[in-house]
Order: sequence, then C-alpha cells, then structure tokens
Amino acid sequence: MFIDIEETLGRELREVADGLPVPPMPPVAQEPPRTRRQWQPLLVAASVVLVVAGVATVAQVRDHQEPAPAPAPTTPSSTDSVDPLPTSAPSVPSTDPVGRLSTSSPSVPYVLGQRLYVDGGLVPGSWWSVQAGESGWLALRTDGTWWWGRGPVPNELTGAHDVPPVLSPNGRYVAATGVENGRGSLTFVETDAGGEQPGGVPIDLGDRQDGSAVTIRAVTDDGRVIAQGTRTSLLWLPLAAAGDDTVDLSVTAPGQEILAGTSAGLVVTDGAGGEPYLAELSDAGEMTRTGGLPAHDDLVVSPGARWLAWTAPGTTGGEATSVPALQARSVDGSRTATLTPPAGWDFLVRTWVWEDDEHLVSGVVREGAGEERMARCSPQPARCVLVRSR
Repeated sequence: MFIDIEETLGRELREVADGLPVPPMPPVAQEPPRTRRQWQPLLVAASVVLVVAGVATVAQVRDHQEPAPAPAPTTPSSTDSVDPLPTSAPSVPSTDPVGRLSTSSPSVPYVLGQRLYVDGGLVPGSWWSVQAGESGWLALRTDGTWWWGRGPVPNELTGAHDVPPVLSPNGRYVAATGVENGRGSLTFVETDAGGEQPGGVPIDLGDRQDGSAVTIRAVTDDGRVIAQGTRTSLLWLPLAAAGDDTVDLSVTAPGQEILAGTSAGLVVTDGAGGEPYLAELSDAGEMTRTGGLPAHDDLVVSPGARWLAWTAPGTTGGEATSVPALQARSVDGSRTATLTPPAGWDFLVRTWVWEDDEHLVSGVVREGAGEERMARCSPQPARCVLVRSR
C-alpha cells in the first residue's frame, strides 16, 4: 500500500514538472586571455606625485598661506621696454661728451714722430713741438728755428731767439725776443694780420750765467706781453696807440710772478714757489686775483675756460718723458677727474692740449715699446681712446 502511494505521488509530481515551461540557459561569453598590466607602474608614479603635492599643500596651509596660482602665460605688449632692431648703423659724433669718443684725427695742430700736422696736412720739416690756438700756431723745428702759421703753410720767425717765443691762448699773437745792435728787444707778431709788426721795445735780457735771464711769461688774448727775470718785470702794450707803452710790474705788482697765460687768465704766484692762482692784469699793471689753482708742473686750460688738466708737482721735470695719468678739474672746482690713456700706454710729456671744451688730445707712447700714437680724452666720463694718426 505504501508502495502504491509512493508510486502514485512520484508519477503525479513528474506529470506536474513536465507541465512547467523551463527557459533555456543563456550563452556564457568566453573571457579573453589576460595580458600583462603595463599601467601599473604609472599608477605608482601618479600616487607619488599626489603624495608630494599633498605634502606641499599641507605645508602651505600650515604656514597660513594660500597656494599660489600658476602664472598665466604673457605676451609682449606695445608698452614693454624692448629695444627695437636698428634700421641703420648709429653715427658716432666727432664730439660726444656722454661717452662715445671719436677716433678721428685731432682737429688741432700736433707733433708726432717729429712730424707736424696742421689742418689735415703734413708741414714740411722735422719738428720738436707746437703751441696752438684757434687762430694760429707756433712750432719749434729740430734745427732750433721757430715758425708760425694759420694753416699748413709755415712762416719763419726771424731773428735769433735764445728765449723761446710764446703764443697767446687764442693763437692770434706771438711775442719773441731779439737782439739789435747788442741790445735786447721784444717783438710782436699778429698771426691774423700777416706777420711781424714793425718796432718793438728794448729790454734787458739778463744773463743766463747768473740766473737773471728774462723769459717771456705770457701773451694775453688781448695782446698784453709780460716778460720777467730776476732783475726785470715788464708789461708791454704793443696794441696801444703808441705801440711802445710799458709798465714796470716790480712797482705795480711787486713779488708777483707770472708763470703762464691761459684762456682763464694769468697763472700767478706770490713769489717763487708760492701757491698758484688765476689773475687778471690791467693796462696799468694791477693784478686782480680771480680763482685758485692746484699745484702743478704743467697745466693747460680748455679754450672756453671750462676745464683744467695738469700733472702733479715733480712728475714732468728732469728726464721724464711720459706720465701715466693727468688730473682734470673744472675751472670752478665743482668737478674732478683722472685721465688715463688706454691700457699699455702713457702720456708723452707736454704734448697734451685741449681740442675744445670737452676733449683733450695728447701724444701717447706704448710702455716698453716706444711706439707713439695720439689719444683723445674726455673728463665726462673720464675716458681716453686711441685715435687715427695721419
């Protein structure tokens, strides 16, 4: 009986199961084979970058600072200070006090290698030295004769000249000494009037043996001539109406010694070895002090009386032929400078002369080699350059 019941139940269950709808199983996609993961090291590097960035951010927060934003890219604007490309080569002026110095040949007469150059030309002969002003020049030849001129054509200064003649700062006048009938005399040349003027005045030239020899100390730009020695101190006024007017300076300016004439006035000392100063001299022989000067061996003043250049005492005497530097100062004393030639060169003694109120030219010699050139200097800025020599 139990068997019949089990069989009956089993048969009925199978009949029920067979009547139920069973959906088919979905197909299973086949998994492709796995490959090696190349991006795993990149994840490690990225994590390191994130860690470093996090540390930096934390550090900024701890310092109570906001993280700085990344700078934005910039593009040049029309107001940026960008130097434009030059459209042409800049021209260098012949006289530029700012800093550029011309290397053209000097515009004033000069002697280099015993050759005299005037106005771009070579003057015949062999020469030792030259004095020059705006209106003329005076030069010494190696044969001991003196010559003057207004251009490249020389004119001989006649007569014997044991005492060196002197040119006025502006180059218009020359004063010289001579001997006539056994007596000394002063003579006068106007370079812009064609030559030596007639006449002259007698003067006791003194004696070199006892140290009383007279020298011409200065010729001023207005034509006054000063000659002095230990026994003589004379002012001559050759341009006065009579032409032979003289003043005894030992009476009107006792003890005052005139050393030179410059565009800024006379260089004067009170007695031999005194401190130098600038002064003006009247037709009556009265001296008026106008300014102080530095102690010096050799001093030159620019044509417009703006600058001085000099060497210190004891530097150009004896057998000295060159110096390493020149001192410069404005006449009013407000500006000073030291002028040094280009490296390896020295200034040739007593060859320096002001070309204008901003530039000085001088002969220079190469140290240890003897080669000579010309140089141009400016006190503002204190700078010198070698220039073309004809």
